Amino acid sequence: MSATLPRPTRPAQPHRTRDSHAPRPAVDPAGLMLVDIATGRYLPGDEIDAQVVAREHGLRPVDVRIALYDLRRAGLVTGVPFSGTRVVVWHRRTNEALMRRLGRVLAGVAAASPVLETLPEPAETRLPAADLLVRHGLALPADVEHFLDLARTMVDTLPADERVRVHSELLLPLTVLSTTTALHVHGVVPALPEGVRGAIVDLVEAAAHYGDWADVPGLVADYTVALGVDEPRSPGDPA
Repeated sequence: MSATLPRPTRPAQPHRTRDSHAPRPAVDPAGLMLVDIATGRYLPGDEIDAQVVAREHGLRPVDVRIALYDLRRAGLVTGVPFSGTRVVVWHRRTNEALMRRLGRVLAGVAAASPVLETLPEPAETRLPAADLLVRHGLALPADVEHFLDLARTMVDTLPADERVRVHSELLLPLTVLSTTTALHVHGVVPALPEGVRGAIVDLVEAAAHYGDWADVPGLVADYTVALGVDEPRSPGDPA
């Protein structure tokens, strides 16, 4: 029987001010809210009010509501009936669920056996998320950054609509919520150390490079377990 885990402690938040005449930043509202979750501004069970988020980040409420819809599709927030507000349902095992969903996407890519040398460079899709992390002082463990770069390269072989959906529902949340800050704030301890995880990612890259695509789904599944939380699963954990 697993022990009841303590609720993460909310870090002290600096007072946020904004010059009303300053131009709105060209940023993704969903990304900003993911940063708020990663840094403990919002904890599991907290309500997110679109008006508050818009005021804090200098965004239009309509853009925040659209972003909240995207986060709901990703399974990170849920709606409160008749209130218009959203409640954070992301918790320590949600990343594992997102990784399993991404694994199913990558298994579909592997089934098509693309040639690695012809795959598009991930730079264009990587830069916005990377810039978001830099601006907020966040960083990914080396193995996670390597894996997500490989995943983006594979995902970019998908049709445009599917590619956009995977980026918004899986890759962006995993990029922000797998940072070292997010893992620390929410008390997430991966099952295996970074060196072991990195070795698995190297095997994923080698399999893709040499065209051994049949090995990729199993290796991604192994990496998902290695990156998952080092604690017993409970009946309420996301699938």
